[in-house]
Amino acid sequence: MRLLLTVALSLLMAVGAFGLNADCTPGSTTVLVTDCRDVPVAGARIEIQLCCGRNASSGAVTESHGLATFSSHIDNICQATVRFAGFAPTRFGSGSCTRPNARGHVDCIVKVCRR
Repeated sequence: MRLLLTVALSLLMAVGAFGLNADCTPGSTTVLVTDCRDVPVAGARIEIQLCCGRNASSGAVTESHGLATFSSHIDNICQATVRFAGFAPTRFGSGSCTRPNARGHVDCIVKVCRR
C-alpha cells in the first residue's frame, strides 16, 4: 500500500513538473498580423498572458508571412497584445479568430493600423 501511494504521489509531482494543467483547454493559436492594407507584417512582437494553469506569459515574433503560433488555445489567453515599431500596441481576443478545428487549433487575424 505504501509503495502504491509513493508511486501515485511521484506521478502527480511529475505531471506538475511538466506543466500539464487540467484547467487549460488543449489546442493552439496561430496569429496573422497585417497592416491596414492587409499586407502581412513581419517582425511584430505578440505577447500573451494565460488565464489558466500557472498564468504563464509568452511571446513570439511574426515571421516573414506575418504569422506566429502559440501552443495555447485562444480560450486560455486572457490578454494578447501586438507591438510593432511605429504603431500603437494593439490588443486582440477571440473575436478576431476562427472557430476551433477538431484538434483545438484556431487562426486569428490582427490588423495594426493606429500610429
